[in-house]
Amino acid sequence: MLNLNKFSVPKLQTEEGQYDAFEHLDDALAVGHIEDVVRDLFSKPGLLVYILSVFPNAKSMRTKILDAFPTDPLTLQQSFIPSLLSKTSAFFFNLPSHAFQGDESRTVGRYKRYVTDVWPAVGILSSIAAGTKLSGNTNHKEKKTVVLNHDATILRKLNIQSSLDSDIAMESLGDVMAILLQILEFYLDLLSDPRFVGHCEEVFFDHSGQQDDEGEAEAADGLPPAYTQVPYLGATLATTDINRFGEWPILMSASATKHLFNWRRDDAKIAECVLKKLRQVSLGQFSGNNCKMLHGPSRSTPVYQAEVLSNLRLVYQIDRTLDDDGQAEREAVKVYGIYSHEQLGHIWPWLSTLLNGRGEADRQRCTLAGSGSAVYNSAVLPPTPEEFTTDESPILPMRTDHMRFVKDRYLCLLLRCPSQDFSCLMSNKYFKLSTAYLNGLIAEQKLELPLQLTFVVVSSVCLPLLNASTGQKNGRSYNAQLLAMSLEGVVPGMSPVFEYSFGSRSSSIRKTTAMVYKMLGIQRTWEQLSDSRKPRQLFVTRFPLLAAKVEEFFSGLVESLALAGCTQAELMNLRSQNRDAKSKEPQMADPLNALNYRVGTPQKYSDLGDHDFQLFITVDQLARMIAADSHVDDPNCYDRHNFILGEVINDESSFITYEIFTANYWPRLRSALAQHYGPWLVFSEFMGVIKGSEQAFRSPTGILDRQTYTNLSARTFPVFAEDRHSLYSAFESYSKLKRERGGYDMADRTYAILKALSRNPLKGLPVDRLYVDEVQDNLIIDIMLLRILCNNADGLFWAGDTAQTISAGSSFRFADLKSFIYRIEAEGSLGVKGRCKKPELFELAINYRSHGGIVNCAQSVVELITDFWPESIDPLETEQAMMGEPKPVFFAESEDGSLLYEPFFSGLGGSRELGAEQCIIVRDSVVRRKIRERFGDIAVILYDLLRTLEAYGNKQRLGLCKKARDWSLRVSVFLYNFFEDSAAPLSQWRVLSTAFNNRETASSLGELWSSEGLIEVAPPTDICRYIGKSSPKQWAASGYKLFNAGQFQEAIRCFERADLPRQVRIAKAYQLRQVATSTVRASGRQGAFLAAAEAFVRCADETTGTQKTDFYGDAAKCYASADHHLDAAKFYIVADDYAGAAAQYRKAGRFDRIVQILAYHPGKLTESLKQELLYTCVVHYSRNNLRPPYPLFASTEAELKYLEEKGLHKARIDLLELRGRSREVAEVQLSLGRPCDAIQTLLQAELRGGLDAVQRAVDVALDAVWRACSFDMPVHDILCNKDSDAHKVLNLIKDIPPGRLNASDSRQIRFFLAVERSPHTETVYRLGEEFSDWGEDALALMAFDVCFSQLPALYSAHAAQIDNFLKRFERYVSLLVSIVSDETPLRPTDPHVRKVFGIVPSTDNHYTITEGAFLHRRFAHNRHLSAEIDLLLNDRLKARLRQKVLDQDNMISVTRALSTQCPYLVLHDQRCRKRDCGHQHWKRTSLNATMYNMKINLHLQQIRILDMLFSLEGKYEDWHARMTSWLNRLYSAIYCPIYVEGSVPDLNWNTFRDPATCVDVARKWIRETIEYLEPTRDPKDAMSYLMNVIRVTRLHTALGGECALQEYVSRESRHVSYGEYMSMVDDNVSADIVASIVDPDPIAGVSALFFLLQHGVDMDLAVVCDFAEEICGTLVSSLHPSGELCPLHDLVVPRRWIMNPGKPVLERDIIQSFLFCLELLMNILRSRRVSTKFALPQHRESYVDIALVRMCRMLCILGYNVRDMGLCKAIAEIFLLPPPEVRDKRNLSLRDLRQLASLRRQYLETILALDSGAAIKDLVHLVHRNNRYLTRQISPRIPQLFFVDAADVSKQVKQSPPF
Repeated sequence: MLNLNKFSVPKLQTEEGQYDAFEHLDDALAVGHIEDVVRDLFSKPGLLVYILSVFPNAKSMRTKILDAFPTDPLTLQQSFIPSLLSKTSAFFFNLPSHAFQGDESRTVGRYKRYVTDVWPAVGILSSIAAGTKLSGNTNHKEKKTVVLNHDATILRKLNIQSSLDSDIAMESLGDVMAILLQILEFYLDLLSDPRFVGHCEEVFFDHSGQQDDEGEAEAADGLPPAYTQVPYLGATLATTDINRFGEWPILMSASATKHLFNWRRDDAKIAECVLKKLRQVSLGQFSGNNCKMLHGPSRSTPVYQAEVLSNLRLVYQIDRTLDDDGQAEREAVKVYGIYSHEQLGHIWPWLSTLLNGRGEADRQRCTLAGSGSAVYNSAVLPPTPEEFTTDESPILPMRTDHMRFVKDRYLCLLLRCPSQDFSCLMSNKYFKLSTAYLNGLIAEQKLELPLQLTFVVVSSVCLPLLNASTGQKNGRSYNAQLLAMSLEGVVPGMSPVFEYSFGSRSSSIRKTTAMVYKMLGIQRTWEQLSDSRKPRQLFVTRFPLLAAKVEEFFSGLVESLALAGCTQAELMNLRSQNRDAKSKEPQMADPLNALNYRVGTPQKYSDLGDHDFQLFITVDQLARMIAADSHVDDPNCYDRHNFILGEVINDESSFITYEIFTANYWPRLRSALAQHYGPWLVFSEFMGVIKGSEQAFRSPTGILDRQTYTNLSARTFPVFAEDRHSLYSAFESYSKLKRERGGYDMADRTYAILKALSRNPLKGLPVDRLYVDEVQDNLIIDIMLLRILCNNADGLFWAGDTAQTISAGSSFRFADLKSFIYRIEAEGSLGVKGRCKKPELFELAINYRSHGGIVNCAQSVVELITDFWPESIDPLETEQAMMGEPKPVFFAESEDGSLLYEPFFSGLGGSRELGAEQCIIVRDSVVRRKIRERFGDIAVILYDLLRTLEAYGNKQRLGLCKKARDWSLRVSVFLYNFFEDSAAPLSQWRVLSTAFNNRETASSLGELWSSEGLIEVAPPTDICRYIGKSSPKQWAASGYKLFNAGQFQEAIRCFERADLPRQVRIAKAYQLRQVATSTVRASGRQGAFLAAAEAFVRCADETTGTQKTDFYGDAAKCYASADHHLDAAKFYIVADDYAGAAAQYRKAGRFDRIVQILAYHPGKLTESLKQELLYTCVVHYSRNNLRPPYPLFASTEAELKYLEEKGLHKARIDLLELRGRSREVAEVQLSLGRPCDAIQTLLQAELRGGLDAVQRAVDVALDAVWRACSFDMPVHDILCNKDSDAHKVLNLIKDIPPGRLNASDSRQIRFFLAVERSPHTETVYRLGEEFSDWGEDALALMAFDVCFSQLPALYSAHAAQIDNFLKRFERYVSLLVSIVSDETPLRPTDPHVRKVFGIVPSTDNHYTITEGAFLHRRFAHNRHLSAEIDLLLNDRLKARLRQKVLDQDNMISVTRALSTQCPYLVLHDQRCRKRDCGHQHWKRTSLNATMYNMKINLHLQQIRILDMLFSLEGKYEDWHARMTSWLNRLYSAIYCPIYVEGSVPDLNWNTFRDPATCVDVARKWIRETIEYLEPTRDPKDAMSYLMNVIRVTRLHTALGGECALQEYVSRESRHVSYGEYMSMVDDNVSADIVASIVDPDPIAGVSALFFLLQHGVDMDLAVVCDFAEEICGTLVSSLHPSGELCPLHDLVVPRRWIMNPGKPVLERDIIQSFLFCLELLMNILRSRRVSTKFALPQHRESYVDIALVRMCRMLCILGYNVRDMGLCKAIAEIFLLPPPEVRDKRNLSLRDLRQLASLRRQYLETILALDSGAAIKDLVHLVHRNNRYLTRQISPRIPQLFFVDAADVSKQVKQSPPF
């Protein structure tokens, strides 16, 4: 519609281009729809806000936008309004805070959040209103819908209840629509403000408005550096100068302000004359008629008058005030008022005399010198050190004696002054005349401006404020500017401040005002600074109304100060609005129906942004926000504290307030406690001491146990000191009831939050300054929570009064609070950091609102409390009143004991009654009823004051107290029998008063006060003199106030006196409704609501305008509450509320009337409601097979479409079946999550000739099975569960003939059927291979994973079984490795991959993961790109591979088939008796080469599987440990500790599976291990290193390959020294070991063996024996037993000794040294020292015996081959045999040869005996081929090996691998 080319940036930057564009826009608006225009403007970033800010006809355009605002939520969501609100809210939210004025910044923040949260809520409410979004949890009795938890959370953000029917949903939608319209109007008004034109141009021209909400969120994630430190902002409330006014500050009293505003309203010219006079005075023109002294003593401080008109005077005084910086004083003009001659009175001499008490110097300063000069300059007086260094002057300089003098003189003069005007004068507030002040005067707007403190105020108000704000700054003294400046934070280094008052002392107005001024000052200071972040200031209180009132006060201050920047036109507009508001009669709307909710309040603390501050909030709201951040939404993990957090967020009905405790818990507990204590005290003890105290916080459970509670100090906790056991028993009963009912209280809530914060820190930014009002109404643990929020130890302000606690549960003193804060800062608990400096306290002991008589009485009560329970409240200095009024009058009861005070009230009656501003306060409604029954309606009677105060908040309490002060000054407040009606018996009151006065005669509190001279006791005979005269206007004003407070009965009385019959009837109607609401009995309740309804009808009949409709609506609601639905519907129609009428017709079952409304009044209903009513009618008529009066649909297709939209699926299915559309029926069933029904429908359709129905049924079934049985799911359990959809659909398709299926579907069905039978069978594995063969790798992986989801029990399995398992497992691992390494890629584009891993394609080439699937990650986003899926799949499968391989490795490691033979069985040929023996138990006759090779094969296969993991994953934490362990196991398998199991010559590589790969892997491991091995200085570690060197070297010799072993062990870091006892050339044991095995070098081997036997500890006995055999095999070739040319001929040796026979010939001494080592080893084995040298495994005795047998066999072999008599003798000695006797060793005699032959026979027989039964022939007899016929066979069990040379021997013995 728009030609956007005309709106390009270059064109709009020229005047011609702008004109052309605006003209084009005017034409479009004239002929087109505003929605189309706005949508076109949306298409260019920033164009819309630019047009709305600079377009000349923008006002008309804004009007069109507002007129186009739809009324129907469904239409709204489809219109341009959501986009418009989103874009405008984002635009203003992105602007800096300083761009706004007043409270606009916080409003923008709240509206931005509301616009973000509202649209999901609108959708939910619309669905509920239309009846389409039922959760299934519908209460048919109440007909309410309980929404889902997720939807409830969305609704709760907008303060909408989660249990609601369609009527409530429609009402809520109406409220939401109204708020959205209000927000839109707010944004459009801002866009019309010239302040934002520059920002709008910047957004459009610089394209800065293109960022969307996601960009905002991302920008919010990165916090600016400024948030890492607390900003320092000094509070300032400085005001700007006024044009045409002079330098003299003008301080206007409240009275003067009132006078000036009245003149402005009544006669603007007179007001201008007053302002002219003020301007002259400000210019210092004190001459002539501007400076006339009023009457007074000549030596007193003067008070002046300035003539405004002939009969009008301006009364003022020259006083002093502080400069804006608070560092100096300045002379100022303080205006008391504007009076006529008659009004001047005679109070000024008294005032002048009082002011003179400040001293002569001050009098001179306040006196205008008569020098004749017409103009005076305002003097700036720098403070003198003497005046400012004293600790007794909080605000202005004044000596202590002057303070006392002023105070005493003031009280004396006050008693002498006959007029109460003097007291009012002294209590006046003063405001500085400023631009804002004058603009407020023009606009006739109520002003909220900062108070100005002057000397009089200081002297009378702040006398007790000693040492409150003085301090040092830069070495000099300073004072604060205002009362707010006396708080902390003015300068760095000051302590946190506590400001509090006690007893009846009502200083709340000061502390609350001070806090607000503090916040405002810091806010204004920040606005004046650049490049500084906005301070986050938080005001917290217990009471919602107090928070609202304080925020209203703060906003009023901001708005009043903002008046300074208003233009004249804006001021005129404001004045018009204010006059219109004043002219209207007060609306009597329902006061109990106010929504206590602020738009845009965040639901989480972490969502708070700069726009939300300053923030005024209650403790309950704050706790809910923090709980929302801390709650962990994990249904699988139950935690009591987390459960409570969830209840705090979602279910406030479980919260136990004092009212709920009183109603539901106290009746069950009161039997033991009611005689002495009330529920208030008991609840306070439960919450404040047992659960909410510091001691409870530090206990493990957050609750004091009985012993700890009973041991508490009676002085500190005195209330239940004598009966704590009974109280704790009651607490246990309360806790039990609470658990049964699922409730939680305030202590539970706070403790749960603190526990959550102890685990995870606070989310969101901390606040910079925290202000807590009425802190005494919180628990100590609440203080802990609040302290965590503030990161500024100097930014804390705690204010309260423990004697004014009105919130049940609190029980602490400020002393406790101060010490608690100090301790938690010192401890750093929960991240709290402070300076560990004790907080500073100061007291406010001056009462503004009550006169001295009342204050003194209250003080006496406080003294009673502190006397009996000195630790119960904080001791303070005596409170004093600001005004000294007469003593309260105490009216005594009659002497005859008749009805109390009957003579006193007898004067009332008829026309004589108390006035409009007088009241009687009683304890409860019973007393009020008695008074009214006896004396009639004589006064306003209020009761239950504390509960009323708590219900309406502390700020309301301030108002009531202030009223009480006003009443006490002008009229009277009567406390009727208040103490005697207390629950405490009279005897207890007497005990208190007697003890206090130390007299036995005192019997009442009245006598106590009388004895102290605090009251005047009067007989109850004359009340008439206290009656105040009230005008009808006063009665009306009181009536409106009481009505708005919900005191309808008393409001009726006031309206009757004001002669306002209509207001009386309205109040009576609301009172009747109030009575009906509180009625419990059903019959009475119905009648009461009917009476209220009739009253509202009468009110409506005599009312006009919108209020008439409201009353009819109230009447309709009452009829509805009385279940008179037709009457309710009738009056809803009269009230033009057809929606309400339809709801009532629905409840009455009159659907014909609903159809009638739809037919004749559709315009009265929103579109969504029409849809709801249509839905209701459709359901009703279709369910009952009836026809509506009018057709509901035009055709079947229209009906089907509607049924689909509304989710009436059963009706839709029935209609489709009726029409024979089975395929569509199946699709509907499938969309409803009913795959079984869909499959059955499809299969039945196939029987009726449906095309492709079977294939569609199979597809549906397999999709359902795969959804439930994806990768890593317990597939077998799911398929065996007969209730699961997977089981059902699989049974439906299992009998389909294979010919009807495609091959892939057939394989998948067979797979699932096989898994259902047994998941770990051969069939499942074969299907995996089949999948793999067909290239369906994802399906193959699924099959293998299911097959190996549970590893088989192979502990006792045979080697063949294990080999088969390893073969299959290796294929599974190989597939995993190929997938992870991307050799076999799995991509999410493959449908099989998506099935297996639960991947669902979505829009924009993204994918989601099915919840619970293998790739699904909880608490993470579920929207992935294809590349992200690849990475995620790779990571998860890699972890899967690692876990599977390690689990399998741990299982294989303990199988018997891979272990060695049991030594006990080998030795004894009997099965060992150890149950936990992990060795094999084969008889030695069964140990053959096949078993030997199988065991080695299993080890190599397992090593290869592990190597696949290591090669893919790299070196992780225990990779080398596993590698070394398996090499050690492989060593034990090849070099068996028990020699009969086999040896290296028995290796048959042809029996191995893939031997080349296995050996290559083992060789790689050997290289990596020898490179990794490194000894330490620890002897045990060095021996372990040497053992590993032996193993690795021998494995290397067995497996071959290239490995520079000698090079590795020769490195410096690998050296193991022989030590000082063995001098070696190289001095490296490890190098000698390698040399002895590889080269071979027996000399190095003997040296190394000797070192091991001498110094070794924790050695492996089998390895040492192997090493000894290795050396022995080297030595045997040097023996030359035959004496022939060939040295090997006639040797009888094991085959493994001669695998490398080409060994050097050695000297005899080497053999002798070796025999010496053997002797040493044999001695160790025979002795008990074997465990000191060797680490012996299980069967240690048999293990040692086996080693002895090995060594004996080796010696026998060596002895058999020896021909040297010396060596024979040495061997015999080792055997402990008699050595042969030889005379000549060189020339052996025949006898010597016979001895030698005999020993050889013995050795041979021993060898044969030891080898008896062995299946493996280990020994061979070497025979040279040249001598084969000359050498006989020595034994049939020892075969002969014929050889030609040494190489021939090696070739025959050693079988080289085929690779």
